Amino acid sequence: MSQVSNSIPTNEVCFNIGPKERQKRLIIGIAGIAVGVIAFVLMRAVVAPWWANLALLPIFFAGASGLIQWREKTCVAFARRGVRNLDNGIEAISNESEKQALRERAAKISMKSFAFAALATAFAVFLSVI
Repeated sequence: MSQVSNSIPTNEVCFNIGPKERQKRLIIGIAGIAVGVIAFVLMRAVVAPWWANLALLPIFFAGASGLIQWREKTCVAFARRGVRNLDNGIEAISNESEKQALRERAAKISMKSFAFAALATAFAVFLSVI
């Protein structure tokens, strides 16, 4: 008797958002990065102290997260809840291996988003002290 595996092959890509949901994340991503850059420019214009640039971290995180979720076709919040929205409404994911694959991808998206936000914020701090 052979055992059938329920796991998702590593080369098979799964996602949990459709085109409309991806569009929302693209808009949030672009807006977040733009707001972060504008806020940095305004802080430079008023000669804010270097540590004020640390407030840019969550702004850049939101922007990066939106862009990466758009690119990866994966919503972090939906992955954590074990649901998807392929533009037909929110539905539960019943396949446990798919849920796990999406949770792993969501964790990577969060790490990439934080790394980008930290680098962008560090760059802003650097520019504010030179």
